[in-house]
Amino acid sequence: MDGQLDLVLRGRRSGLISVSDLLRRVRDALESNLDEYWVVGEISNARLAPSNHFYFTLKDQRGAISAVMFKSAFTRLRFKITDGMEVIVRGRVSIFDSRGALQLYAEEMEPRGVGALQVAFEQLKRRLEAEGLFEQARKRPLPYLPRVVGIVTARGGAGLADMLRVMLDRFPNLRVLFRPAKVQGAGAADEIAAAIADLNRDGRAEVLIVGRGGGSLEDLWAFNEEKVARAIARSAIPVISAVGHEVDFTIADFVADLRAPTPTAAAHLVVPNHAELKERIANIEAAMRAVMEREISSLRETVDDFAGRLRHPRGLLLEARERIAGLDAELAGAITSRIAGEYRVVQNLSQRLRGPAAMIRELRAAIERINDRLTRGAQSALESRRRAVGAMAGKLDALSPLKVLERGYSVVINSRDGRAVLDAATVQIGDSLDITLAKGRLGARATARSS
Repeated sequence: MDGQLDLVLRGRRSGLISVSDLLRRVRDALESNLDEYWVVGEISNARLAPSNHFYFTLKDQRGAISAVMFKSAFTRLRFKITDGMEVIVRGRVSIFDSRGALQLYAEEMEPRGVGALQVAFEQLKRRLEAEGLFEQARKRPLPYLPRVVGIVTARGGAGLADMLRVMLDRFPNLRVLFRPAKVQGAGAADEIAAAIADLNRDGRAEVLIVGRGGGSLEDLWAFNEEKVARAIARSAIPVISAVGHEVDFTIADFVADLRAPTPTAAAHLVVPNHAELKERIANIEAAMRAVMEREISSLRETVDDFAGRLRHPRGLLLEARERIAGLDAELAGAITSRIAGEYRVVQNLSQRLRGPAAMIRELRAAIERINDRLTRGAQSALESRRRAVGAMAGKLDALSPLKVLERGYSVVINSRDGRAVLDAATVQIGDSLDITLAKGRLGARATARSS
């Protein structure tokens, strides 16, 4: 029939048939002469029935056909169908008996021009972003030194081996809770979401790494499922998403508290290097030394300033300088000795501790004690130094000749020989006298003398 349907109705009046028989014959003729087709068209009148069968119209500029996709096929779609979307549909044509209408029965559907997975990814991303699941305000900081790390990934995968190797190299006594889950294929999203929920119920992990190695969009699709995104958003424990290679992005990356480009990178992010903790102690020591040196330098400048303004007594000022220099040396020695002692205590505690949790607690406590003792010691030393300088300044001020003048005394200099007048017998009648008062100076001449 060269692809055309040739339906001939024959029969005499005695051979009458019913409407349903006629429709059945038309349907049989269609189904026996037409194969399945891939049809291009635009979706309109889309609606989902309570039975979860999906009804729509497929149209172009010159025609339209009613279509249905039954529940079994519709539930396999990964993207949301909307009016106006251009699609490619695989299906067969038949007659819907109850209405006598031509209908397309769809088995598969794809967006035209863009892959179905990519459309599903963009649709879910826009919806979750509108709900606020990607907002930076939701992101929680990771613990600096977690005692326990939870991992959700496939058992025996290369990503798991890399994460364990890196984490235990960086901090050998770290404890890891591994919850295996499928990361690809049917049921993977359910297992990943269940694993995240299980580790939250367990409650021991302080941070979770959820991920797998690289792959195609189809391989990584479980991490683009809404149920995985919701599980990450509900997690009371901070989550690091470590899916694929550096160029791969999934919905899980946007929802998680932190995205790592690879599982190996996640292992580097989750725990610091043990050597870095020792370096931190050394940095604290150096910072405290710098503070002390600045304070001592400031006090020394203060003493030098007093010395520049006071002409005498020189001996007391030299003694004060020597005492400050001695205190400086003693303080520097005491600080160095205490830091060395506390560092030895931390090392001894590290060697004696067996369990990772106890070790981490003691390290934290030791660091806090060192920091507290150094701070209190420095403050106490500085306060003592300030009091000493203040007392010395008071003594110098009390001995100043200016203080004597302020009590009503004056200094009399004989202009003839430039010497201070201590005895009236050394002054001759007519000598010019220079009198220095607390405020100002006077000139006078000797007119009389008595002993």
